[in-house]
Amino acid sequence: MPYFKRIRTAFLFTGIIFITAGYAQAVDFKFGGSIRPRFEFVDEGAQGLKANQDASHTTMQTRINVTAVVDKQTSVFVQIQDVRTWGGETATTAPPSITQTGTGSSGNLDFHEAYLKLNNLFDAGLSLKVGRQEMVFDEHRLIGNIGWIQQGQSFDAARADFRLGVFGITAFYAETIAKDTHPTLKSDTLPASVSSFESSFSGLRATYSLGGKDRITPYLYYALNPSRTGAGPKTTPDVAKNITYAGMYIVKHFGKIRARFDGAYEFGEKNATTDIEAFMLTASLGAELNIAHGASVSLWVDYLSGDDGTDATKDNTFDTPYATNHKFYGHIDKFLNIPTGGLIDYVVKTWIKPTAKVKLLADGHVFRSPEAVSDLGAEIDLQARYALGKHTVMAVGYSRFFSGDPGAVGVGGDPSLDSNWTYAMITVKF
Repeated sequence: MPYFKRIRTAFLFTGIIFITAGYAQAVDFKFGGSIRPRFEFVDEGAQGLKANQDASHTTMQTRINVTAVVDKQTSVFVQIQDVRTWGGETATTAPPSITQTGTGSSGNLDFHEAYLKLNNLFDAGLSLKVGRQEMVFDEHRLIGNIGWIQQGQSFDAARADFRLGVFGITAFYAETIAKDTHPTLKSDTLPASVSSFESSFSGLRATYSLGGKDRITPYLYYALNPSRTGAGPKTTPDVAKNITYAGMYIVKHFGKIRARFDGAYEFGEKNATTDIEAFMLTASLGAELNIAHGASVSLWVDYLSGDDGTDATKDNTFDTPYATNHKFYGHIDKFLNIPTGGLIDYVVKTWIKPTAKVKLLADGHVFRSPEAVSDLGAEIDLQARYALGKHTVMAVGYSRFFSGDPGAVGVGGDPSLDSNWTYAMITVKF
């Protein structure tokens, strides 16, 4: 079977070459790509490891993409991706990331992105993007591309953007799991007691520009059975899990000071008997420093509500459906899923460029719970990046998680054990 897949892939690339040769004079083609090998090591307390256990592996992401500019209004972007673990193919049910699960191809060639884009439709400032695509809004808090993991995250979606002066509107619809076509969740493969599973994510955003990068963006999202992997199909055919998010993102610069706020209220139905009522409040204040070749220090506070378990008809735990939690709640990924009792994260983020080619980063986290157990642990994240060339960056990193209270609930891995995670990678973009 792998042999025939390779033959099919060879025909695919051959076809692309012939098509490119035939239409190169009529269409403007731009080629690019990237390759990113990464070695990772993690010890006890993470990834289900017990005391005195450790694990390591090397993974690699390879992407090749082409942009075809047909005319001023129409363009097409296609990106082929391969993700593998050194030493063998990886099953699609076990993404090859030590620290984070997600969607995407695993061990096989796939289209990470493949979409068409129509610009300035009807000469009215309206653009349309249709096809498989990454979607990143407001620093990845509720929806992002999860760029750290080798698979990344992309969606089968349609997106429309309209711009008129300082005002902008974005609307999108993403079908993440189709009940009748998904290979393992369609009706004829599920037990009779379980209904077929369907998942989608849609939203509407309005932006008012305050000048430069400053803006105010209210948003409204709707998630039906949000799931990255398709796990956990609903068992009540008449009531699906449906969630609405109403929020606002604000960013404002005061000279070299940057202030950011993001807040959202989450409501909906978890199942036939349980309603969802939760909220998120996050804020940060950062400053650029005139040190060496540049530096920055930022203070963050994130508050995600939790549930105390006293009311079975209410769920007050805030959920981040398609977010890049790796970016916010510690690099060792103890909080990919928000704990039932919620999460408070006090953060200090710093970086400095001692030379033009070297960038050093250090983050510190203190995790607390709004409900139940108060101490969920602490973490430090260190990283050093060195620019080997204009398109090549080498990075090494180290993270350590310090365990909190012995009874901590919702912390990934074993919450009673300290954890260490180390990685080294090279990224080349061309």
